[in-house]
Amino acid sequence: MHITKRSLLSLAFLMAVTASSYAQQKKAPIVVRDAETLLPLPGVTIENITKDEVGITQDDGHFELDNGDLKEIKLRLSYIGYFDKEITIKGGDYPSFIDLDVEDNLLEGIVVTGYTKQSRSKTTGAVSKIEAQSLNKSQVSSMDQALQGQVPGLYVASPSGQPGTPGRVTIRGIGSLQDENTNPLYVLNGIPISPATFSALNPEDFEDITVLKDAAATAQYGSRGANGVIVITSKKGPSDSNGMRVTYQTQYGYSEANNSKWDMMNTNQRLQFEEMLQDQDLPGWAYSRNNPYKIVNGVQVAKSDVDYIEGDRRLAEIRNTNIDWKKKLLRRGINQSHNLSFQGGNSETQHYTSVNYFKQDGVLYNSGIEKFNVNSNIHHKSGRLSSNFFINLANINSQSSESDFDVSETNPVASMYFALPYENPYDENGRLTPGPNRFGTNALSMYNDVSRREKQQKGVLAGNFSFDITDDLKLTSTLGVDYTKIGNTHIIKPDTYFGELVEEGGKGMFSQGDQTNIGLMANFGANYKYRWDAHEIEAIALMEMNRQKYNYHGFTGYGLIDGLDHTAGGITPGTPENDFIPKVEGRESENLLVSQVALLRYSYENRFTLSTSFRRDGSSRVPSNNRYKHFYAVGGSWNMKSEDFMQDIDVVSMARLRASYGLTGNANGFASDFGYRRLYGPGQYNGGTALNPISPGNSNYNWEMNRILDLGLEFGLFGNRLVGEVDFYNRITSDLFLDRSLSSTSGFESVADNMGKIRNRGIELKLSGDVIRSGDFTFNLGVNFAYNKNKILSLGDEDEIITEDYSIHQVGKQIGHFYMVKWAGVDQQTGAPLYYDKEGNITTTYDPDNAVLVKGGFDPAIKGGFTTNFKYKNLEVSALFSFIKGMYRLNTGEFYRTSADQTYRIYNQSTSMLDMWQNPGDVSDNPSAKYARYMTDRELQKADYLKLRNLSVNYKFKDFGKWNKVVKEVNVFAQGQNLLTWTNWKGQDPEDDNNWYQYEYPLPRTITAGLRVIF
Repeated sequence: MHITKRSLLSLAFLMAVTASSYAQQKKAPIVVRDAETLLPLPGVTIENITKDEVGITQDDGHFELDNGDLKEIKLRLSYIGYFDKEITIKGGDYPSFIDLDVEDNLLEGIVVTGYTKQSRSKTTGAVSKIEAQSLNKSQVSSMDQALQGQVPGLYVASPSGQPGTPGRVTIRGIGSLQDENTNPLYVLNGIPISPATFSALNPEDFEDITVLKDAAATAQYGSRGANGVIVITSKKGPSDSNGMRVTYQTQYGYSEANNSKWDMMNTNQRLQFEEMLQDQDLPGWAYSRNNPYKIVNGVQVAKSDVDYIEGDRRLAEIRNTNIDWKKKLLRRGINQSHNLSFQGGNSETQHYTSVNYFKQDGVLYNSGIEKFNVNSNIHHKSGRLSSNFFINLANINSQSSESDFDVSETNPVASMYFALPYENPYDENGRLTPGPNRFGTNALSMYNDVSRREKQQKGVLAGNFSFDITDDLKLTSTLGVDYTKIGNTHIIKPDTYFGELVEEGGKGMFSQGDQTNIGLMANFGANYKYRWDAHEIEAIALMEMNRQKYNYHGFTGYGLIDGLDHTAGGITPGTPENDFIPKVEGRESENLLVSQVALLRYSYENRFTLSTSFRRDGSSRVPSNNRYKHFYAVGGSWNMKSEDFMQDIDVVSMARLRASYGLTGNANGFASDFGYRRLYGPGQYNGGTALNPISPGNSNYNWEMNRILDLGLEFGLFGNRLVGEVDFYNRITSDLFLDRSLSSTSGFESVADNMGKIRNRGIELKLSGDVIRSGDFTFNLGVNFAYNKNKILSLGDEDEIITEDYSIHQVGKQIGHFYMVKWAGVDQQTGAPLYYDKEGNITTTYDPDNAVLVKGGFDPAIKGGFTTNFKYKNLEVSALFSFIKGMYRLNTGEFYRTSADQTYRIYNQSTSMLDMWQNPGDVSDNPSAKYARYMTDRELQKADYLKLRNLSVNYKFKDFGKWNKVVKEVNVFAQGQNLLTWTNWKGQDPEDDNNWYQYEYPLPRTITAGLRVIF
């Protein structure tokens, strides 16, 4: 027994000595991470102060530290975009991770471009990043609204305040004459998604959004990167093994129309105006004591005393009704959102899951949106295999107002202006009394009797895989699908005013359509990254396939049965006798993009980087002889601060120069996937069904091409208390998609073709600085500014193309320059409206042929935003402003409310019309009511604005005593969106995505308060 114990003790001692000896010889792996995202940081400089050695972290953020026999080792870690960190490691006590803190006002550290991720110091392209804290608390119904004013050169124009309506997003100007070809490419976790899918995402689920702007950054996407790329990265779980982290966030608030320029007449003013018009059809004159006549059977006769008394009674009765239709037709909508997330993980597996509920009532009664989002991802590494799985699901129910962007009595926004203040919408029994020209009443009836609903189911599923063949070479693959199904229902109830207006039978209608869009993506490739001494090379080769499928079918039925009007079962079967013949339609299409991609980057320390990309795209949307195109980009960056001649310039703490040039393209010029072919559709011929030609086709149709030059400088001053970047770019788009006119003998008016050239040239500036950085108190200011000059260089064989909306495309001018008859004022002696002819002479005759170039266009030359952030201990206050300058829009509303001729006087008017011309010698901007009014550049107005886009106040509670094990942090916050607007625009809101104001849905002001709890 004693021998056995002695033997065991000897064996244990021997194993301990062996293990100790082995431990002293082996190397300890340590991973350097971003302290906030816990992502590994490649290329971090590791200075071993103790042994006077220098190294850098590998691609996965790790480095190895020799144990040796030292009792302690001092390290200094430095990385652009992060605070330097010194750490002392005692022998045998080696950490698994070292986390670096982001220096808030520095340019971002890690950049994800979709195909690769790398440190900002090794990028050669113009790249901007929006961090999570700028997104997560945004109470927006469309994701793109969270981007406004955040990035220089990125412009988001909201076409409508209808909840859920996506905006028009442009990067560095408009490079196409076709509006649908101006959107950037959206990439979610490596998968391209549609703009509609992007708008439906939940802002709280994403770590950051990266905007790629120049060719060095976007040419890797070839034909899809012509208008820039927006890369969205999901949040992921931590790898610290500290258990499950649960976060709950909720917000409640309200939305209301944001408009301070309301000058419509009240009842007394309207009656005064009608007396000025002296129109017997209007009560203000018909019952006036100043009017000695009345109309009997179409004949003018003198009034009696009884008529005067009756007139006084009727006017007094009318004055008892004084409705502010803005308050009557708009409401304060209630908003709420709830978000619950779960995240956790260890060094091998990280997971993140969230569920979100969002509901926003529109400011019009029959509008709103309700969304339910589920987002989940898991990241796992097992040996040499790494796999990431993402799923994002959304179910959206929305209700839309009728006739948004329309001058009609079915548009409630137009009715706010058209309706007379003395129009009483109810009869003596309290029932609505709609009818011709009863605009306010009709709008109220429309709320009850007309319904437009939409149901959307969206899903994005993606998988990223990589397999390490060696330490330097790995195979990669990304697979994914973007699925959207949209169902629309439009109902007009029978036995109603609007139901009677339905042409097919006058008994209402039920319309339903179902649309399915499926985007499939797969790529396979290899990534090779090798370092030796101070050199690093990275090469990526990929093959990729993108397929889009589209399907639609729908029907419209008539003759609804009262009580069953909410379902298709209420449709009356159609016969030639009852005029209820239904309409049925359907269509489907698909396209395919096959690509080969090669990326190459060489970096020398953190000093120089050279990159190049090459992509070959083949699109089924293009004729076979032009189907394949090659796209490329070259770029370089130089960290000048690392050079000896910059070392003694203490005021400059960072300086990096970038340059790039490349070619990208666009193959989406046709309205359909097979638009280059001669197309036929169903029709009638000689009393029977037939196929009729509907498109002439063009076998020579080609790609729209973009050539982009970019020069950039990134800098930091005063110890990076002030940082910024400046970019100059020149973007030329050639082979524009245009409709070329054809001879009438061809049977077609035009054919889609490639002609012309557009240039977008500009400069971008971004600055951020800590005005105060002292202990617990910091005060930061930031500004981004972009100036873009848009110019048409060529239109093929044409010098100009006149559009149908008072604008023109003309060589030497910007896209969509306004082209109208110029207003010359009012003749003081006759009250006649005056105009300029083409030669600049004043005339009283309105002639559309006298149209000339006037003022500017609707795409503003100057765009930007600025931020301010105040932190004191646990209190944080931040504000975001956005601004544009150089935008003009045609104000249809201004025309209708300042026109008193026979056509328009039935509408309510602006109070300024009380000053219209009446007698010789009067000086007025408003002509006599006896003259017809026409649209001129008088209605063309500046739409420049400065907006307080977002204001938020947040306070953190962290000390909960014995409850700290349960509750880690509580945030109480309040925030407002679209709070204030400074503008000279005379309308609901100057912000829009087009050149006309036609009573669009008002953009709301939203105010919410919320609570965020971390368990």
